[in-house]
Amino acid sequence: MARIADRMINFVISILLIGAACYAGYALWDTWSVLDGAKAVQRKLLPYKPTETEDLEASFDQLLKINPDVCAWITIDNTGIDYPVVQGETNFDYLSVDVYGDHSSGGSIFLDCGNSRGLRDDYSILMGHHMQGGAMFGDVDLFRDEQFFRANYTGSLHAPDRSMRLEIVSIIQADAYDRAIYGVPITTENGKAALISRIDELALYTRGDPLGMGDQIIALSTCSSDYTNARLLLICRVTGESKAEEGSED
Repeated sequence: MARIADRMINFVISILLIGAACYAGYALWDTWSVLDGAKAVQRKLLPYKPTETEDLEASFDQLLKINPDVCAWITIDNTGIDYPVVQGETNFDYLSVDVYGDHSSGGSIFLDCGNSRGLRDDYSILMGHHMQGGAMFGDVDLFRDEQFFRANYTGSLHAPDRSMRLEIVSIIQADAYDRAIYGVPITTENGKAALISRIDELALYTRGDPLGMGDQIIALSTCSSDYTNARLLLICRVTGESKAEEGSED
């Protein structure tokens, strides 16, 4: 009887170990498939990336044929952040939908629905999932490293009518319900002053000249695992722009 009992116990343990191994394998496959799916969409879209003011109209014509909700293209130099930006009627529309309109756990990079589609607001927020392997806005994490933050501070934001140069001025951690950070659009001087003050207060690192009331600010927001509702935001200012129709810089 003892031998039979031992065999039964060993059999149950073996089944449990096999089940655990299968589950771990599935979890790894699922993570890989989500990541690979997001990067596959990025690879398909990169040929349409606007790179020069003369090509903006042609590039956006192609992007808008794919999805009329496309409103911009965001690039942060020396990172994997290089994606078209969409804007839905709500901030839930593209949480699990890619630029092609297909279901995707990686979703899309999207402009807050409270912002103007033309990216003319004093303060605009772009949102994206925090994904492993640097997909979507996963590489915002790179700026937690102070050495990387200070060495990498440039990017660009292309809209159909102009290209904007970006300078990264700070990285902050904020609560998703922080109204000073997530209350858009900002329509008053007091609101702009409160935003700048709150960014200074929450900054992990800052560089360059302090933000001023005349600055146009672009924030890249993603989830953080540090605490419930934590968000990590890369704060950029627009340092100049080139008009698509003129091909000249302001």
